[in-house]
Amino acid sequence: MEAEIIMKKWLRLLVAVGTLFLTAGGLSQVAHAESVGYTVSAILPKNQDDKKVTYFALRVKPNQKQKLGVVISNTGKKTKEYQIGVNQAITNPNGVVDYSQQNPKRDSTLKVGIKDIFGDKTQKVSVPAKGKKTVYVTYKMPAKKINGMILGGINVKQLTANDNSNSKKGVSIKNAFAYVIGVRLREDSVDVAPDMLMNTVKVGQFNKYNQVEANLQNPRPGLMNQLRVRTKVTKEGSTKAVLSNEKSNLAMAPNSNFDYAIPFGDTQMKAGTYTLTLDAYAKGGYHWHFVKNFKLTQKRIGQLQNKYNAPQKKSYFWWFVAGGLLILILVAIIIYLLWKNRRKDDEDKK
Repeated sequence: MEAEIIMKKWLRLLVAVGTLFLTAGGLSQVAHAESVGYTVSAILPKNQDDKKVTYFALRVKPNQKQKLGVVISNTGKKTKEYQIGVNQAITNPNGVVDYSQQNPKRDSTLKVGIKDIFGDKTQKVSVPAKGKKTVYVTYKMPAKKINGMILGGINVKQLTANDNSNSKKGVSIKNAFAYVIGVRLREDSVDVAPDMLMNTVKVGQFNKYNQVEANLQNPRPGLMNQLRVRTKVTKEGSTKAVLSNEKSNLAMAPNSNFDYAIPFGDTQMKAGTYTLTLDAYAKGGYHWHFVKNFKLTQKRIGQLQNKYNAPQKKSYFWWFVAGGLLILILVAIIIYLLWKNRRKDDEDKK
C-alpha cells in the first residue's frame, strides 16, 4: 500500500513536470495577446464617397484644402505620447500594400504623392489616461486635376521612453506599436485601370536566402487587387524548369514597384544564361505575360556561396530526447517500485 502511494506521488510529479516542459514554448505568446492600450478612429467628413468603410475614402477637387480628424483613445492607466504622420502607400517585398514606411523610395512614375499634399512633418501629442484627443492633418490638392487616386495612410505610433538611453536629452523614443488609417483621395469616380511592367531580373538575396528577383511595377494611379503571379525559370533555350513558384492574393499600390522573389530553395544554380517566364493576373480580367533573360556569373555565385540552403525547418530533436528521458525515468521508477513491493510481499510471506 505504501508503495502504491509513493508511486502515485511520483506519477503526479512527472506528469506536472512533463506538462510544464511541453507548454513552456507557448508562454512567450501570452504577452502578444494583451491589449495595446489605445485605439484610433477616423472622423469621416461629408465628402466621404464610400460610407461602408472606416478609412478616409474621399472625393476631392483641385485646390481643395481640408483637415482630417483622427481620435486617439488612451485606454491605459498612464499618460501616453503618440506620433502622427502621413505615409505613402507602397508595395512591400511580400506583395502587400504597405503604409508603415515614413520615407520610402519614391517610384519613378509617381507624379503626385501623399507627402506632396500633406507635407512631410510629423506631430507628437500626449493623451491622458482613460482620455481622448483629436488630432488633425491637413492636405492641399494640386491646382491641376489628377487622374486616378492618391493613396496613403495616417500612421499613429505609440511612443515609449527608453530609460537606458545615452542621448543628450536622456530620453530616446522608440516605436512600440502603430495604427494606420488609410487615405484614398480621388477627383473622379472612374477607377484607373492598372498596368504592369517587368523592369529587371537579377539574382539577389533576402534575409540571406538566394532568389531570382523580378522587379514588377504598377505605373498607373490605380490599385491592383487579387493579383496572382506564376513563374518559371529555365536554362536559355530549354523548357525544363529549374525554379518555379506561384503566389496569389497579392496587391500593388498605385505607382509602385517591388521585387517579386523566386527562391532558390535547395537548388544550386550554375553559372549561365537563364530565362524567366512570368504571368500575372489581376482582378478585372487583366493578364500580363513577360519573358526575360538574365545571367548568373561565376563571380555572383562566389558572392552568394554557402547560402543556397532553403529555410531551415524547425527541429524537434531535443524535444524528443527530453520526452524519451522522461519516459525512461518513469519506467525505471515504476519497475523499482514494483520490485520493492514484490520484495516486501515475499518477506511478509516468510
